[in-house]
Amino acid sequence: MVLLTFLPEIAAFLLFIGMGTQVPQIGAAIILAEFALIGLLFVFKTTAFIDVLTRWWWLLLMPFIAMLSGLWSDVPMVSFRYGAQFLFTCFVGVLLARLLTPKRFICTLAVALFVFCIICIAWGRQGTSTEGMVLIGLTGSKNQMGYAGQVLLLAASAVLMLKNIGPILRIIALLSLPLATYIVAGTNSATAVLMAFGGSAVLLGLWWAERLPPGGRLGTLIAGALIFAPLMLLLPEAIAFTNHFLFDTLGKDPTLTGRTILWERADALIDRKPILGYGFQAIWMGDSADTIGLKRLADIEDGRQFHFHHQFRILAVDLGFVGLMPFVLAILAAGYGHIRQVLLRPTVATSFFFVLFALMVVRAFTDQIISPFNMHTLFFFACSVYAFWRPEQVGAEAAAPAQSHRRGRARPAY
Repeated sequence: MVLLTFLPEIAAFLLFIGMGTQVPQIGAAIILAEFALIGLLFVFKTTAFIDVLTRWWWLLLMPFIAMLSGLWSDVPMVSFRYGAQFLFTCFVGVLLARLLTPKRFICTLAVALFVFCIICIAWGRQGTSTEGMVLIGLTGSKNQMGYAGQVLLLAASAVLMLKNIGPILRIIALLSLPLATYIVAGTNSATAVLMAFGGSAVLLGLWWAERLPPGGRLGTLIAGALIFAPLMLLLPEAIAFTNHFLFDTLGKDPTLTGRTILWERADALIDRKPILGYGFQAIWMGDSADTIGLKRLADIEDGRQFHFHHQFRILAVDLGFVGLMPFVLAILAAGYGHIRQVLLRPTVATSFFFVLFALMVVRAFTDQIISPFNMHTLFFFACSVYAFWRPEQVGAEAAAPAQSHRRGRARPAY
């Protein structure tokens, strides 16, 4: 019965790898396996499913609207189909956070990404970038490959900071550091480099701040704000330096590789249908004049893997104000929860999810962070759930998992 005892960890491990894999030849088989895993969890962890629907419905409101958008979409079957896939992926992210404590989630994630990145290197598939061909492995692009390396670096760093971790996990975490660095550097993604090492530095700072009392952490934050407030006078020079670093030193395109052009088109589309939008995925997968024009602009034939590279604009185009507002409110609620944790009761695990959540929100302004059958979507919704974690609820976790299983109930999620 050991497999049943650790079923959530096994399912999470396989789901992380499956959701990160974007290989068309095996895509259908992977999706079927993911449905089978969730079906297995439903059989043995039914209570967790009920809790997701009754307690965390507000997190799933936006993806539910995405599925319903088929009612007003120009391509209803496309919106219904991809909206249902999107809702399923978001549900899985919430479910995994409901089944696993933050510590277990991080350890499982670190091991899964370690294996995933090794497989990506062995797979050897390459994709195009402005610098030439780079490794994309099992993922669909260099950005996704770089993101996998970024999260692996953060997860491995968090594992090394955690207490009561076995030697095997620590060895995997130590090996993950050079592996993640190799992945991030090899994808030639400046964003991945900045977020990977910047996020690790913030995580290290939060780990140090755990030693301060809540008043000390708040006082440090206020003192830092007072010290750096005069530096706002240097904001024009800072912007000029940032532009020089991005465009001259790192060689970034001033249009952000054409993103600003796409954003202009997205804004025009939003102005025409601001309330309900065009339907989930309809604007890139339909056959309207707008769709044809966008495909020609992007020089693509298949719009399934393309988007506006701005999560808020993507939702505004697809779902309008009705779909965008639940997403924004969920971000604000989760962000407030994370900040409370950082100030009042920080732990390595909750600090990890705060950093991962913050980096995803920042990245949302230049890229897509959630989509159907995507590893990033699992992270975003899991982070949103863990924003409301309470350490006092961890006492129940001390009970033996096997004993909890014999009593016929799921292990505590918190």
